[in-house]
Amino acid sequence: GIMFSYGIDRSIILSVMSACAYLGFKKLDDTKSGLITSTATALGGPLIEIGLISLLTDSIGGYHYTDSGETGFFPLWIVPVYFLGGPANGNLARGVWDKLGKVVLVPASADSGGGDDVMSITNEVCRSCNNSRAVPCPNCDGIGYYMTYGREVKCNCCKGRGLVIC
Repeated sequence: GIMFSYGIDRSIILSVMSACAYLGFKKLDDTKSGLITSTATALGGPLIEIGLISLLTDSIGGYHYTDSGETGFFPLWIVPVYFLGGPANGNLARGVWDKLGKVVLVPASADSGGGDDVMSITNEVCRSCNNSRAVPCPNCDGIGYYMTYGREVKCNCCKGRGLVIC
């Protein structure tokens, strides 16, 4: 917005925003799942905006960009802005997951009237992972690699990390 209002060329704005998105992603997330989230946000956000801008015209109180840019709907620099929204979404999801991870589902006891398939919520600590939600990989015994034919091979189950989800 402000760079455009000062007359800076859109290609320069796109370059600056792309560099900011890259550096922000590397600093705030830098994970494979984060890259997938950022890419989905960078593609999905503008596609949703195209739909909203197309459907919600000015006559019914819709919105539009003051600079419809290269696409006719918005300037291309909005894509890296959405990309950098990925770490925010990913870190928010991780925070929610961590809070939800404090609650453990365990089979209900027979004396509580529940059958074998009934689960109850408890604040008990998981005996397998101590609520970390990660346990040593059974394929490589938590080492991250295994030996085969005299060679050390990165474990494909845990991707060499030595841990899998509990």
